[in-house]
Amino acid sequence: MTQLGELVKEVSIMLGDKVIGEFYPSEEIKRAIGDAYKYYVMKLIQGGEGYFETTTNLDLVANTETVSLARLNPPFLTCSVLWRKLSTGYKPLRKNEQRFKFQSTIGIGAGDTYIPEYRFRGTNLVLTPYPIHNETDGLKMDYVYIPTFPNRLSDNTFEFDSNFPSIFELNVKLRTVVKLLESKDASGGVSDIATFRQELADADQVFEQSLTKDENPDIVEYHGIDYNVNLT
Repeated sequence: MTQLGELVKEVSIMLGDKVIGEFYPSEEIKRAIGDAYKYYVMKLIQGGEGYFETTTNLDLVANTETVSLARLNPPFLTCSVLWRKLSTGYKPLRKNEQRFKFQSTIGIGAGDTYIPEYRFRGTNLVLTPYPIHNETDGLKMDYVYIPTFPNRLSDNTFEFDSNFPSIFELNVKLRTVVKLLESKDASGGVSDIATFRQELADADQVFEQSLTKDENPDIVEYHGIDYNVNLT
């Protein structure tokens, strides 16, 4: 996306200001841009299509069940997949939904035989059973993160997250314009915003269609056991 300062200029022109800040202060425009950008970011995240997803490695600490996620950068939002690093590759771990299930601490495996289940407790990852040896980068986590949003005091050089599709920059600008025009109308101003509302509706329709999942996905070739073959 365009840097914040350039977006402010473009939105100001769309609002009819001959000079930036003539009727709409740049701080007010920045705040509205931040709100619009956040609206679409959260929509993309909720769509579950892999936007704003990254990977990090996590250490295993002996006799400690929790792994802190509080200092992850970018900030952690939700886990997509948690992997256990093995000598032969990575194995996806199962989330433990049975919080009251008995878990034995006798005979806990180590190395490749240590395959825990996991759950979350606040900003901590909880492993069951806990590891009995230290292991650097023993886990790999694919997770959805929260990008940084601009605010009214953000610098003009603020750069939007590269995972945000630039094709939806128009949506951000239109939503910003409509919000600012509506705020002026609410305070007694007179603005014809019907055209901008229609343009936003059309742009949002394209946005929503891009998030619609295919209900009839292509057939994927199966490479496992063919149970239709007569093995006798």
